[in-house]
Amino acid sequence: MATPTPKDKETPSRHLNAFSSPAPRSVPPSGNINMMSYDSPAVLNMLNDVASSGMGGVGMGITMSGLGMSSLGMSASAMGRADEAERSRRLREIIDIIGKKPGRVSEQGLLALCKKMGIPCEKHMDEAGTWSLLIGDEALCDVTFKNDEIVSVNLQTGLDESRSDLNFGATGSEILVRSLKPLPGQSKLNVTLERFSESLEKLLTLDKLGSPQNGGVSCYNAIAGVYTSLRKLFEHEKKTELANRKPDERFRTYRAEREVLCKKSGRPRLNGGSCLGLSLEYWMDGRAHIDPPTESASYPEDHRWSRNKMYSLTIECESSPSTLYTPIRISDDWISDAVEKSADADANVSLDNMLMNTSSIDWLDPKPTYLEAPEQTDDAMNLDSAAGRLPNVRFVAKFNPPLVVPLAVHMQLYQIVGIEPRTDDFRPTTFAGLALRPGEVDPGMSNTTGDRTHEIRSSRTVLVQDASGGDSDRRHDMSLYIPKLEYSRTLESLPFSHPKQLVEMLPVLRQYAHVTSLIRDCFYLAPEKPIPTHKLGKHPTTTAPPQTSAQGELPPVQLDVTLSYNPPTPRFTLHVPHPDATTSSPDVSDLLSGLLSDTSTPKKYHAPLAVTIDIHTNGELVAMEQNIHAHHDSLEQPQAQAEFFDKKMKILAKVLDAADDLGVWAEWLRQEAVRSARKD
Repeated sequence: MATPTPKDKETPSRHLNAFSSPAPRSVPPSGNINMMSYDSPAVLNMLNDVASSGMGGVGMGITMSGLGMSSLGMSASAMGRADEAERSRRLREIIDIIGKKPGRVSEQGLLALCKKMGIPCEKHMDEAGTWSLLIGDEALCDVTFKNDEIVSVNLQTGLDESRSDLNFGATGSEILVRSLKPLPGQSKLNVTLERFSESLEKLLTLDKLGSPQNGGVSCYNAIAGVYTSLRKLFEHEKKTELANRKPDERFRTYRAEREVLCKKSGRPRLNGGSCLGLSLEYWMDGRAHIDPPTESASYPEDHRWSRNKMYSLTIECESSPSTLYTPIRISDDWISDAVEKSADADANVSLDNMLMNTSSIDWLDPKPTYLEAPEQTDDAMNLDSAAGRLPNVRFVAKFNPPLVVPLAVHMQLYQIVGIEPRTDDFRPTTFAGLALRPGEVDPGMSNTTGDRTHEIRSSRTVLVQDASGGDSDRRHDMSLYIPKLEYSRTLESLPFSHPKQLVEMLPVLRQYAHVTSLIRDCFYLAPEKPIPTHKLGKHPTTTAPPQTSAQGELPPVQLDVTLSYNPPTPRFTLHVPHPDATTSSPDVSDLLSGLLSDTSTPKKYHAPLAVTIDIHTNGELVAMEQNIHAHHDSLEQPQAQAEFFDKKMKILAKVLDAADDLGVWAEWLRQEAVRSARKD
């Protein structure tokens, strides 16, 4: 499958027909733009024209014709010196960026990294090639090299002694050693210490926050207590889900876990996947696809070749004044042993849960964790470490990956955790700019945002089944239309005081994780990288390609997606040409000839297929409109017709949920339209 090739365009705002292609296909995409240097006369003339036209150029309408070099106090030599200064500034920035990045994996690179991070390290006396890294007072990491290649990593923490059942050191060692190995398709020469340094930084932060200077409260034990309670909840919901499944179902346990992960309270993991520490996994791409388990991975999605992308919340600690926000608490009792409240515990709560089809979780509120008095102190006036005080540390959930949500949802999530969001962030950022084109100017910056329908174009290939039953490639030329740009924010981290707050926000997070995943797979362009090429090594052309190619590819298809990202329910409509149509829109000459001819059966026009999908909470897909299945003549009763269409609607959404790809789903819709026409 080729990477999307983008072409952005602003198109005039218009009323998009629900079941017609929203743009004429006769208009070719914009061609290449000739880049001009800023020191050329052409650019100066362009800026002069823009400024004089009052369209927001230099000086916001002040013309440049009267601003000569002398009036600006600049001469040619001054301009030359300014250019040299700018080059020097950029060179310093590049050097600073390079200096901040860790070096390659080697003994010298590891020693340089430890020196930079302030981590003491010493050579092991008994084992050759082994270095011991003293990560604060609670963690020790032994790294063994042989011929400048990693042999093993052994992590030991204070948690291994107090909570040996968690097996933190052994599982953490596996993550650390994988971070020093090359990724799939990566050369050994290009492996850096970047991933390893991120894990070291996380361990170092936990140790500093739990140091005696900050009161001596162990962040390791605090996070372990949250994990214990979340794991208790997960196992309870997994047991309930397994009871509802057939005993002989294939991958029964994996399917039950993924159902809890994506629809209920999430799946907590300690040192799971590539994440060191505690993570609460709440969404998975392609959850219907399960690879056979392997010996190298405890879960199929952990395998390096897995197509299941994970969305999770990494639970960590950060410094925060206890007077402003609820501090961390060390406890395993965030939830009762029964997990759910009894039916007669609270009649009102039970009724609400029955109506909303949700369980009643019996959350508990642990007592605060107070600081102990230090054994020796040189400063009697230091109140931050006095006995009876609360620690200046709070829990924080970091989004992995960061998630783009509408501004209203951003405010709603902050209300759940009980804190005020930042009010000084007035950037007009949008979903299109943050999630799809992070390396370009956000379309929300445009003065014509409300008057334009933003369009993003891309091209990709999908593997489809042809008429003979074999597999062939087909190119999809895709256009994304966003009539209304909803202001959005990127969620990177969110403080919380109780794990129930995380569980409460999961249904909304899944909602936007699902729609983001579906759209990004087709239209995402990574920043600061060249435009991806077609799989044959050439850029896709803007002209119509031939109907067949030497490699036996199927004719290309145009797909149009109209997206509404507005809360409370995101919605998109997919338009795809009917398989029996030669073009996606009726030909004018065919319509006129049909009207003027004497024949009573004019040429039949096949309208583009269209399906509208709403994304509800927990990522649930609901088909709202469709024109694939027409009125069924054999069903005369209105109730039978309604049941027929309701069943078909559910099938359309279910297939998209299983395929988890708009291109694959579009090809299935085309085949379904042919099957439906034959039945009628």
